[in-house]
Amino acid sequence: MDNKILDTINQMVAVQGGVAEWTSDRSLEVLLPQKIARALEVGELVTFTTNADTNGSSSYFVTYNSDILERFEGLLSNSGYVASYGIKYDGYLKQSGFEKLVTDTLCPQNGLIRVQNAVPAITPYVLFNVNYTAEASEKRLGMVSFWLNGITGVTGVDLGDALLWTVDRRSSPSIEDAQAINYPELLQIGTQHSEQLIERELIPWRQKNQRQLQRDEKRITEYYQDIIGEIKAKIKKRKLEGEEKEGEKNRINATKLELKRKIKDLYERSSIEVTAQLHSALIVWLQTVHINCQLIRKKQKRDVVAVWNPYHKQVEPLRCSKSNNPVKSFYLSDESAKIICPTVWSD
Repeated sequence: MDNKILDTINQMVAVQGGVAEWTSDRSLEVLLPQKIARALEVGELVTFTTNADTNGSSSYFVTYNSDILERFEGLLSNSGYVASYGIKYDGYLKQSGFEKLVTDTLCPQNGLIRVQNAVPAITPYVLFNVNYTAEASEKRLGMVSFWLNGITGVTGVDLGDALLWTVDRRSSPSIEDAQAINYPELLQIGTQHSEQLIERELIPWRQKNQRQLQRDEKRITEYYQDIIGEIKAKIKKRKLEGEEKEGEKNRINATKLELKRKIKDLYERSSIEVTAQLHSALIVWLQTVHINCQLIRKKQKRDVVAVWNPYHKQVEPLRCSKSNNPVKSFYLSDESAKIICPTVWSD
């Protein structure tokens, strides 16, 4: 449903342990934990709506300037929460027969990919919850969430139905048994991806602000140009000379300076300042198959790991070495057979 305010509330409720259900495209019914409800100063069962004609004491009308978003922001400021658990997979994990699946899924446009072997392995998947605040003439609060493969660094991966069966959950693998996670690299990739997602969410607002800026700039420019035109007409009509003419010219210059100041102020007020932070993360350890492959470009070779997820029976994309974007069709660099996505390659 295309309702950014309620979409944001829906995400924040989920992060705080609540349950939300859409009752219409403009109303969201929410069941909150008692502690969260007290912090938000609402009942445990409440309906948030963007419809001004609310009925019933349990309905709460929300806009981007509502106090409730400020209270949510206060909850989100308590960042840094990280949870982790593993999921048991009772099915059979095959270790062969991936050649066709890999070559059909991962396609180097100027080289080759060869499957060497495949082994069952535990893969960490990290869910990033990043909250942000965007401020211009008004203030907006939002959150973006996405999964990231902790081995390959691929963002936006799909876990299939792995999270559906809570009975299959178990404690996280020990540090010795689990694959090492490169936290600084994953944080850098996650930060970059969250910036892209946040910017995507803000595009409609930026476009709206730009249209308003153009209208205001045109209106103010025409107003001050009319004043300058009247002054020039006065000079011509009265045939002013000497100090009187010089005084009117000074008025024209002062008017031009005032116009520049007004336009500068317009641009400053319409610019959107965005701040974001990692609110929380969830690490889920899944039993997968790591397919060891070799990329070949002329005389250059590079070993990579492709991940097969048994929960959706697909080989996941690889990652562009320059943009960090997930790719299935890609190019290989001449120097070291690095993976490069088509958009970067064409540049």
